[in-house]
Amino acid sequence: MIAAGLTLLGMFALAAAMPRHAPALLGAWERRVPSARLRTAGWAFLLAALAATLAASDWPTALVTWGGVLPFSAALVLLGLTYDVRLARAAAMVGALAILAGMLR
Repeated sequence: MIAAGLTLLGMFALAAAMPRHAPALLGAWERRVPSARLRTAGWAFLLAALAATLAASDWPTALVTWGGVLPFSAALVLLGLTYDVRLARAAAMVGALAILAGMLR
């Protein structure tokens, strides 16, 4: 669950780092957060998700699951950008909640 949340946040950060998507995703925060930091944070979230996956007891199955979660997370952010940016922002919030739920579990 933690890996899925980190993957969602990573995909959101990578999308927000793109000049085309930054105004829609970040709004007034666009000028405050440099795209290089968002890009670095996005890759850091994805690597942290991979690390969390490899730390699982059944890591081969978890690695395959992580490989499936990557396109699913990207699709959620992409659909949010396509239809309504609030959906992409909600996906990022779901990612943060999934990390919290995984830590409490």
